[in-house]
Amino acid sequence: MALQAKEFPMDGFNLTDAEKSLSELIDRAEAGETIDILRDGRLVAKLVPVKPAVDKLNRRVDIEALRRHLDSQSGPVVESGAIVRTLRDEARY
Repeated sequence: MALQAKEFPMDGFNLTDAEKSLSELIDRAEAGETIDILRDGRLVAKLVPVKPAVDKLNRRVDIEALRRHLDSQSGPVVESGAIVRTLRDEARY
């Protein structure tokens, strides 16, 4: 049942109409609209849009800031094999 624009009241939707049109109301909330749900003329719930999560994979990376950070973290260069041998030898005793 497609709702026509004239069927969307400005003050909210009664619970029965909201139940019948939930999918369409969710589409409207996804589009950024806040929907009021009424029971006997009283506001009982709001359907609100959820802010989209930040897609960490699509964020730009400041390469220069990353290089500066990595340079500030650098310590003495030690071969990984030496680290493993040290850990192994210390664990024996």
